[in-house]
Order: sequence, then C-alpha cells, then structure tokens
Amino acid sequence: MMSRPNWSVIAPVALILAVIGAVVWLDATTGGEAKPNPPLGEIGTPVRGTFVPATATPFGAQATPKPRATPASGGNVPAGTSDQRDAKRRTDLLVLLYAANKIKARDGTVQTVCKYKDADVGCALKSVLPGDIPEDPLGNGDGYWYQSDGTSVKIYASLENSIDDSQKCQTTDAELVKHDNLICIAAP
Repeated sequence: MMSRPNWSVIAPVALILAVIGAVVWLDATTGGEAKPNPPLGEIGTPVRGTFVPATATPFGAQATPKPRATPASGGNVPAGTSDQRDAKRRTDLLVLLYAANKIKARDGTVQTVCKYKDADVGCALKSVLPGDIPEDPLGNGDGYWYQSDGTSVKIYASLENSIDDSQKCQTTDAELVKHDNLICIAAP
C-alpha cells in the first residue's frame, strides 16, 4: 500500500523554495543591487544645516518677543485680504443701490439722509434690506456715504487698493475728497 503524501510538510517547504527562487530571480535581474530609491527631496548626500548660535542682547535693549499665533477672526486683525475687502465694498454698493431703488419704486422718492448708521437708526434703507445695513469690512466707522437730492442717489465707498483715475469718483464734498481711492455708484 502506498502512503499518502504529507502535505503539512510539503506545502511549507514548497513555499520556502518559491520565495528563495523569487529572491534569486530578482537579484539576478537587478544586478544584485538592493539600494532603494532615495526619499523625495533627498537626492545625493544629505547636507546638515549650519548651526548659528544666538547672539547676546546688547545692554539696555529688549530681547525680541517670541512670535504668537494671530487669531483667525476678531480682535484688530481684519478679515481677508485687501482685494477681498474691496470686492465686498463693491458688492455692498450694489446692495445699497438696490435698496435705494426699491424705496424709490415704493415711495416715489429717495431718502436724502443716511450717512451714519448709529445716528440714522430710522434709515429707510434698513426697511427694505433683509439684514442690517452693510458696514465697511474694516469696521473703521467710515463705512459708506450716501448722497441724494430726492430723485437721484449716489453711494460712495473708499477702497484700500489703488485704482485708475478713470475708476475714481469725482466729488466736491469736503469729507469725501480726503479719500484717495473713492468709488461710487449712482442711479437717477
């Protein structure tokens, strides 16, 4: 009678022989080099940075304070870049002009006074806007300026970035001429 093969011995031996055969084959095809590719950014011999010791603070001078993280919002840090704040100002002018046109369509006339948000609590623009009257993104109190003769309206804003003279709004108002990058939007 013939004995049955013992697979519990043959299978592991065959697996080991297969692995050894694969290693020998890979070694022969790659020329025997087992050097891995260098990690990203490390080509050639790595160079160690030069150590620079801290300098002593001169007598009577204050050491530079350690940097602190700046808050993402709040505090005195303006939100966004100057380009983003200027874009918001331009959008706010359109919102204010929309509100003025809505009041004119409703009442037949445009409100003539609405310069200071706190002083003009009953501002008619507030009655047609879904939220509060837009404020300047820096919250510097200047905000937006509104001029009207009852039939037409002109709304001004001062931008942070420089603009061409062709885009600047000309005015004779003593307060508004102080602003270099003044833009405006008007409607009859």
